Amino acid sequence: EIMNGIAQQVALAIQNDRLRQEAIVQERINREVQLARQIQQTFLPSRLPNRKAWEMAARWQPAREVGGDFYDIFTLTKNRLGIAIADVSDKGMPAALYMTVGRTLIRAYANNAKSAANLLQRINSPLVTDTPNSMFITGIYAVLWPETGQLLYANAGHNRPYILRPNRMDIELLPKGGMAMGVLEHIQLEDSLYILEPGDCLFLYTDGVTESFSPSGEPFG
Repeated sequence: EIMNGIAQQVALAIQNDRLRQEAIVQERINREVQLARQIQQTFLPSRLPNRKAWEMAARWQPAREVGGDFYDIFTLTKNRLGIAIADVSDKGMPAALYMTVGRTLIRAYANNAKSAANLLQRINSPLVTDTPNSMFITGIYAVLWPETGQLLYANAGHNRPYILRPNRMDIELLPKGGMAMGVLEHIQLEDSLYILEPGDCLFLYTDGVTESFSPSGEPFG
């Protein structure tokens, strides 16, 4: 009985120590994930460009602590604005790391790109070369001229955006475009030109919106 009692106490002490070690490891992982989230947020614009007569808003909410969805709105030469939204095929930490690659390439090539489609085609090449585990990126890139409302748009396999035109009582669905980036070595994408008039709204999103479910489990679509 004495031996059994000692054995139970030893077993309990070993189990408590093991649980304590697991808790320490989990706490370290949680800290690293939180740090990764903070770093990822630094790659998103802290504030959106301010242009007279234009209103801009964005919301970013990853499914996990970090994710592969990202957006960017930044100033180009000749007072233009670059608008990008993209989604990495995976989730979690791998997607978050790959997201930084896509965002960096967009910023690097934006000012020298001949068009919106040309930019997406140019960043496709390094993505194909360096793609890990068959990951790919769907994305949209557009160039906006705020003075005229001209919007040059190209789509690489991403969810089709909308232009809401309340003055015309119309909702315009933009073209789907071509292949996602990071899949094939050469992709052919097309530019489309639109005019945003006063009151119009350009709405871009990722599949986190269309694949969300109601509390009862029904897909919103």
